[in-house]
Amino acid sequence: MGGGEPLYDVPAEGYDELYGEEQVAKYAAALGRFPQPSRRPPVVLDIGCATGLLTRFLEMLGLRHIYIGIDLDADRLRVARDRSPSAMVIRADAHALPIRSGAADLTACFTVIHLLDPERAVREMARVSRGTIIITLLKKRIELKPLMLRLFREHLKNWHLESLQVAEDVRDEIYVLVKQDCGDFRVGASQAFSGMASPP
Repeated sequence: MGGGEPLYDVPAEGYDELYGEEQVAKYAAALGRFPQPSRRPPVVLDIGCATGLLTRFLEMLGLRHIYIGIDLDADRLRVARDRSPSAMVIRADAHALPIRSGAADLTACFTVIHLLDPERAVREMARVSRGTIIITLLKKRIELKPLMLRLFREHLKNWHLESLQVAEDVRDEIYVLVKQDCGDFRVGASQAFSGMASPP
């Protein structure tokens, strides 16, 4: 996702079989408490969208949404487009998103942040987001957690952080960041940055 050609461990055709169940478990943990928006469909930006599993999950929840998937792999984007013809998919770098500032109600970055330059990526997510940001960090890359918390404090000062407790079989820590006074499409957050050393 961060410049040059991506080096993926599995082709697009095998992605869902290898990672689908795991990704859906993360979506369920992170998105299970999101309300239905009362007015317009939310704009969902999926950074590192792969084969577009997130839009299928949101459709299964019955959530009307406008989906924009970002990835560097053209084959995965083709699968995502075939999966949901109404989805917009863009081959682009997560460090320079071709998205208008404040356009996304929900920005999702599932199991991708460790492949990116975290500071550039978080700065871009902050720029394009107006409501909620979800970032998941592989537990086997937990050494990045202090860096992620520092970046949240520096680039998302007017946001609240919630670190969800997830089942043992979910291999990521999940961070939900919610902008204050962001309107309908948000999740209630339990921790503010002021005085916060680290979520559990």
